[in-house]
Amino acid sequence: MLPATHLHRLARHLNLQSSRNTWVLRRVFQPEATPPGGIQKNPNDFHDYQKYEVVEVETQKSAGPIKVILLQDVEGIGHQFDTVSVDRTLARKDLLLSKKAVYASPFDLKYYADMKTRMADELASRVRIPYELKVVGRDLQKMVVPIKVNMENEWTIDTTVVKSSLRQMGVFVAENTIFLAAKPICGPNFDIEAKLFRFYLVVNQQYIVPMLGRVTHISVDESKQMISPTLTTPRDEELARYSIRKEFPLYSKTKDFTEDFPVFEHMKEHAPTTPQ
Repeated sequence: MLPATHLHRLARHLNLQSSRNTWVLRRVFQPEATPPGGIQKNPNDFHDYQKYEVVEVETQKSAGPIKVILLQDVEGIGHQFDTVSVDRTLARKDLLLSKKAVYASPFDLKYYADMKTRMADELASRVRIPYELKVVGRDLQKMVVPIKVNMENEWTIDTTVVKSSLRQMGVFVAENTIFLAAKPICGPNFDIEAKLFRFYLVVNQQYIVPMLGRVTHISVDESKQMISPTLTTPRDEELARYSIRKEFPLYSKTKDFTEDFPVFEHMKEHAPTTPQ
């Protein structure tokens, strides 16, 4: 056991260590240059040359981002073997601790660059969905679009109606990016009030996003208005009631999903039931 005096001295030393700062100084008066061949004067021999001013306190400013090499794909940051600059807190508390990344040291930069070259074919074959497409797809899938139809006049839900309904929710898309089932939904038909139905939205001709619409009859006569359920994300049992299976977006590396592509039929057979 250490004596009390040693413990006190150790505590004082640790306290000084925790409060130590790095100061950048410069002389207030610069010494004159020594003539060639002359003897350099000791600047400490003159009082004015011993005056310094503070340029900056390094410990009072942010250290900035840190470069790391990703050891796996990290959503929103980069792909495996990418060298990226990230926030130091994120690097130290998540990426490095979880072994998703390593410091970009000279040795590791060369080591993982060689590994990336050896794995080039495997990396090129991976399906990597751009992060911005994933974000758009998630936001769209959270929506249940109210398709407002007339209570008195005949109507058919087509791409124009769906486009207008999406605009009311702040989503502006071209009509040729909306795909509906071949069998149209027509009315007025109060038996299908609040009915859920599936339609698809194609983003950038390479990302098919499954979406849900809900039939909502409306009228200019307020006394005839119908009360429909709130537009929350439906549970699995509600989807099953309307013969709708849970689906996730489908991605293609090439822009295959043009307006002539049979999106609805293709998704019936190939729609992912788990996230890609």
